Amino acid sequence: MRFLFDANLPPDLAHAIRELCSSEPGVDEVIHLSDRFRRSTPDLQWIPTLGQGWYIISTDKFAKSRGQEREALRRAGHTVYVLDPQWSKHPFWLKSSRLVLWWPQVLEHARLTAGGGFRIPWQHSSSKKFQGL
Repeated sequence: MRFLFDANLPPDLAHAIRELCSSEPGVDEVIHLSDRFRRSTPDLQWIPTLGQGWYIISTDKFAKSRGQEREALRRAGHTVYVLDPQWSKHPFWLKSSRLVLWWPQVLEHARLTAGGGFRIPWQHSSSKKFQGL
């Protein structure tokens, strides 16, 4: 599995998750958008250029451009995990610790899912399911 953290999330968060996944079976790559592209690269440029079948972590709902972004994600076979709006109200360390708490469930879900969009709520529960976008 390959994960990309979108430009609207801090690169340090992506890199921390990458380190935590270094011995995780099946996780091949965890990068931040800025590791491959300029942070200002429009979504409609990086989405098809990235390659097939990535798992995207974002706070962006990809609703701009009259649905063209979502269509590009679908064509590329990417799966998108969107952090609920509550995530943006919290400081870096709290947001980071909450994502680490959610990460085992993200991995478990990603292993069973290819394509589509899912919402990661702020409130964590081990029994909570991801909602479709």
